[in-house]
Amino acid sequence: MNKHWVLGLAALALLSACNRSTQLAVRAVSSVEGVEETGLPQQVIRLLPYDRDEIFSELAGMASEPEPQPPADLIELRDSVSVAQARWTESEAAWNDMRSEMQTLSARMENMDRSSNEYFQAYQRFDDLDGQVRRLDREVRGYFDAFTELQGTYRARADSFNAVFAAWADATFEDYGEIVDSLSEVLGEELVDTADASGWAYVGVPRGNWWIHTRSVLVFEELYWNVPYNSAGGADTVVLNASNAQVRPIF
Repeated sequence: MNKHWVLGLAALALLSACNRSTQLAVRAVSSVEGVEETGLPQQVIRLLPYDRDEIFSELAGMASEPEPQPPADLIELRDSVSVAQARWTESEAAWNDMRSEMQTLSARMENMDRSSNEYFQAYQRFDDLDGQVRRLDREVRGYFDAFTELQGTYRARADSFNAVFAAWADATFEDYGEIVDSLSEVLGEELVDTADASGWAYVGVPRGNWWIHTRSVLVFEELYWNVPYNSAGGADTVVLNASNAQVRPIF
């Protein structure tokens, strides 16, 4: 068990005995398929006494224009960039593996008898690897050039769409800050903590309804959290992961 977590839990238990707030431990974790979940360090965790999504939804419903949607060709281009990047990185990884094997084999051959059958077989393997490395080197360069060209085209199209969306959002959500200020006067201010190196944030939360908010930006999408939470006192933990996140595309 994580040492920081044990000490944190002990501190939370002590604090919970001293007041009626919930001593809450929150951890946002990475959620990459096939990879063990790890805490996100330096993640800013906010507890809001209001539902920010509801405010945005109400304002969007009153907008004079509907929310701009990404064109189908932009989505297809984004997917093509992702595929091109995967081809390049996979090919480069194979090139690195073969180069590493060649270096290891070369070091072994230095201590072999050059007239031995062992050296002859090792030399054949080295020569075969050298040919594959040269082929992969050309392949890596080709995949990288294709990825770079696609990425440039995509970035120009994405920037154009983002400008349209930003203009719509600026007009539509102009009153968001004023609404939040009014709610804060009645409900109280947001609570904020920054996660430690292991991904844990600790907040004393007054009783009542709150929303836990943060986000984690990936390459072409983000994990967005706005999780309802009822503070009932004592000590509690919440883990933010893919199961309670919204996956939102970004361009």
